[in-house]
Amino acid sequence: MNFLLLGAFLFLYTPLAWTRDRHYYIGIIEAVWDYASDNGEKKLISVDMEQSNLYLQNGPDRIGRAYKKALYVLYTDDTFRKTIDKPVWLGFLGPIIKAEAGDKVYVHLKNFASRPYTFHSHGVTYYKENEGAVYPDNTTDFQKADDKVLPGEKYLYVLHASEQSPVDGDSNCVTRIYHSHVDAPKDIASGLIGPLILCKKDSLDKEKEKNIDQEFVVMFSVVDENLSWYLEDNIKAFCSEPEKVDKDDEDFQESNRMYSMNGYTFGSLPGLSMCAEDRVKWYLFGMGNEIDVHAASFHGQALTSRNYRTDTVNLFSATLFDGFMVAQNPGVWMLSCQNLNHLKAGLQAFFQVRDCNKPSPEADTQAKHVRHYYIAAEEIIWNYAPSGTDIFTGDNLTAPESDSKVFFEQGAMRIGGSYKKIVYREYTDDSFTKRKQRGPDEQHLGILGPVIWAEVGDIIKVTFHNKGPYPLSIQPTGVRFTAENEGTYYTPTAHSLKGAASHVAPKETFIYEWTVPKEMGPTYADPVCLSRMYYSGVDPTKDIFTGLIGPMKICKKGTLLANGKQRDVDKEFYLFPTVFDENESLLLDDNIRMFTTAPDTVDKEDKDFQESNKMHSVNGFMYGNQPGLDMCLGDSIVWYLFSAGNEADVHGIYFSGNTYLSKGERRDTANLFPHTSLTLLMRPDTEGTFDVECLTTDHYTGGMKQKYTVNQCKQHSEDPVFYLGERTYYVAAVEVEWDYSPSRAWEKELHRLQEQNISNAFLDKEEFYIGSKYKKAVYRQFTDSTFREQVKREAEDVHLGILGPQIHADVGDKIKIVFKNMATRPYSIHAHGVKTESSTVAPTLPGEIRTYMWQIPERSGAGAEDTACIPWAYYSTVDKVKDLYSGLIGPLIVCRKPYVKVFNPIKKMEFSLLFLVFDENESWYLDDNIKKYSDHPEKVNKEDEEFIESNKMHAINGKMFGNLQGLTMHVGDEVNWYVMGMGNEIDLHTVHFHGHSFRYKHRGIYSSDVFDLFPGTYQTLEMFPQTPGTWLLHCHVTDHVHAGMVTTYTVLPNQASSQSYRTTWNIHYTFLISMIILCQMSTKE
Repeated sequence: MNFLLLGAFLFLYTPLAWTRDRHYYIGIIEAVWDYASDNGEKKLISVDMEQSNLYLQNGPDRIGRAYKKALYVLYTDDTFRKTIDKPVWLGFLGPIIKAEAGDKVYVHLKNFASRPYTFHSHGVTYYKENEGAVYPDNTTDFQKADDKVLPGEKYLYVLHASEQSPVDGDSNCVTRIYHSHVDAPKDIASGLIGPLILCKKDSLDKEKEKNIDQEFVVMFSVVDENLSWYLEDNIKAFCSEPEKVDKDDEDFQESNRMYSMNGYTFGSLPGLSMCAEDRVKWYLFGMGNEIDVHAASFHGQALTSRNYRTDTVNLFSATLFDGFMVAQNPGVWMLSCQNLNHLKAGLQAFFQVRDCNKPSPEADTQAKHVRHYYIAAEEIIWNYAPSGTDIFTGDNLTAPESDSKVFFEQGAMRIGGSYKKIVYREYTDDSFTKRKQRGPDEQHLGILGPVIWAEVGDIIKVTFHNKGPYPLSIQPTGVRFTAENEGTYYTPTAHSLKGAASHVAPKETFIYEWTVPKEMGPTYADPVCLSRMYYSGVDPTKDIFTGLIGPMKICKKGTLLANGKQRDVDKEFYLFPTVFDENESLLLDDNIRMFTTAPDTVDKEDKDFQESNKMHSVNGFMYGNQPGLDMCLGDSIVWYLFSAGNEADVHGIYFSGNTYLSKGERRDTANLFPHTSLTLLMRPDTEGTFDVECLTTDHYTGGMKQKYTVNQCKQHSEDPVFYLGERTYYVAAVEVEWDYSPSRAWEKELHRLQEQNISNAFLDKEEFYIGSKYKKAVYRQFTDSTFREQVKREAEDVHLGILGPQIHADVGDKIKIVFKNMATRPYSIHAHGVKTESSTVAPTLPGEIRTYMWQIPERSGAGAEDTACIPWAYYSTVDKVKDLYSGLIGPLIVCRKPYVKVFNPIKKMEFSLLFLVFDENESWYLDDNIKKYSDHPEKVNKEDEEFIESNKMHAINGKMFGNLQGLTMHVGDEVNWYVMGMGNEIDLHTVHFHGHSFRYKHRGIYSSDVFDLFPGTYQTLEMFPQTPGTWLLHCHVTDHVHAGMVTTYTVLPNQASSQSYRTTWNIHYTFLISMIILCQMSTKE
């Protein structure tokens, strides 16, 4: 009997016993796809037919709404004769592929198309012969067969759902994708992309996730048909006069950008239907280019993802998301992208919640607390900088050569710094005669409406009176409302009508009623209060940019005082960073008439005029003019951040001098995007005046920067910090000749494999471009204070490239930086996350040596639920923008004190990677580079758009097209990737590793193979490489791939291969458990 039990046990624990083979027969076909099957009749009323016709109407030189595409189609078997229907809501996406951990997936691919394609999957394990991606990877013979499936041919791709399956913090099933990868951006734009759902073991029941009633997959993408392999075919087939088409015309190109979900635009996506009380799983992902900054918003519902509550999800190119919803509120609701440019361009859909008489949870019978607010919309004159001064420089805002002049100069064709706006203001009662005065703690709110606050279980009643000249509304986020109380103006069908809530006429009043049920409030993992917002939704673009937006906070029950302040919190601040685009304001014509001196001469289409009206502000204040950001040393501070806008609104809000906690992570820079919000917890420990600013370079120079002050208000009783160790680094700023692409061999071989002959606008010198070499300033380490001998970079540091030395510290250390400026202009060195004695960073003049001290208290290290070691960046701050683009940046790695000595006896491999588009136009050395490297410097026009573009170097650690060396590891190594993002609005990077997934922590452990990076993002990714080979590592943003933000990393075999390692472990583990059971059985007998 004992041996029978043991045999059964061994069988159950043998890997083969629980693996499953899954076969998918997928063909690639060519077909015509219609982006708007119902003529785009479902749409926001504010989007008129003229707007939709820009994309949907064909003509002499317009393709319209139908395009030839390549699509993945599922067949029944390897005869490829009979197709299997898919859900209508999948649109042009390929079939859903599902696998559980331990499964083996066989993809039988047949190419019925007219050109080569492949099948490349995310998030699963494969060997080189099953990668399905074309690039120089040192493979030959049979390992190259997967790189291209020619027309009429078949190929079998074998995938393993093993090491890369979901981990502890992940939900049972997670979103992954697959796509063709000959030229991935062009293949995907042509239509070849689909979802792969990867699940934990035993999560599926008949191909459906257990405990889930409905599941939907939605891709948010601006599909760029200009990149399609079939552009020429589409011009010939659908333009009535194809010979008239100018493919370089900007209007023609824009007409071919289809703002769509699963290939449907302007509300035409069919089939998103569910019952009230259904448990619904949403698998979302983004794909595309720099323009693909998406804010997927579910009206009337709330999602839970990774134990956090949200109703808006940010998606970028290859961002992978899954969320859970219990459908509520029967009716037809909008699913939209709240990027305001995307919203009006048709990125909208509708989902239906049906009343199927399913039982609902018992309602809370406790008495509800009703919160009353009396809010009016009214016109004001708003000054973005009332002091008339740039607080950072002390200069007048219209000083010659100043960054601020373009926004504040008033004249014949310039409005200046004051604008007529419509804002929300609070009144004492429904007579709207006495405005509620703001106290000292509310002065920082600026242009924002009053704070609306509530606890779980409350009812919110807002009496809204429209004193403005246009129909307006109030649309909240983070609360529950019925369709009769929704403030967004849209019609889900062509003949339906919206109620008065969605468009309150001038001089009219409407009473909104919203509720805060438990499922809309904070989860156990969320902070006590969630940051939310409200805005006018008649025409969200125009209404928000006119000024109609305000903050909300939704809190756990019993956590607020009678005045709405959070218990045990000393101060609360609300920050709304945005680029107020006054060109989109309802009142633009009024402002031209009122503030320009020659209004009749104003050309509203002039780019310089438009730029002057883009006000880079926080709460409507620019260049340090925001009042009221004052606090005391040691105070408990909560910052509520929220934003709205378009793809320009990629924000990295940096709090210099202090750090905060958010989702278990210690950071000092918060990334914020359209329609999203954050709650940050801070306890300032350094006295002084500090900056709160956006690190996005155009936003920083444009004025999105303020000051906050930490005062010594009382005897500070915090325990003193004892610093046990001091580490000294000798670092110099050195001027060098830097080559972004010292070898063009990898790039040329890539294009040969892709069968493309492509010139390179960034690396080819042509007649007067600069080429790949530039004079730069970089940080380099020296052996001692004489600064005679530079520290030679060993093999583990070669990958750093342009970066300065990897500076290491433990919590409790002091870092002494002895800095010599060996360059020809002033520079400095300053690190994120550290504590310093002064809030200012002194510049070091050429030839001088200066010592900078960085303290590493506990608040500089990892949070309790963060990885043991976290990265920060250090850089020069004399001119933050020009110094950065000149080359001065490096990584600082801070670890928990016991980590290295106790928990890490085996040293991890460490790689620091900076993804940055180096804008050499902003370098201090641009003129030097033109003189030295241009073949005809006298012909260079620095304002020429093509010249400017040629100097934007899409690099990883300053190297392009496979030129970054040193990313080498072995099977079985433990690897920390420290990834960093800096830069401008275009610097949204989705970092994708071929061949392996990684793990990261956000109050839980998660797995992926794509990570999103933005200006001010610093993150640790942990990888355990198991599959030998040379693997692609790249940014998944279309333009960045084509521009060279790609390299490779190499995994070498260990003495024992990964397979034998895993097999050995399985045998040992099974044997050990078996012996334990045998011992127990013997003891019982």
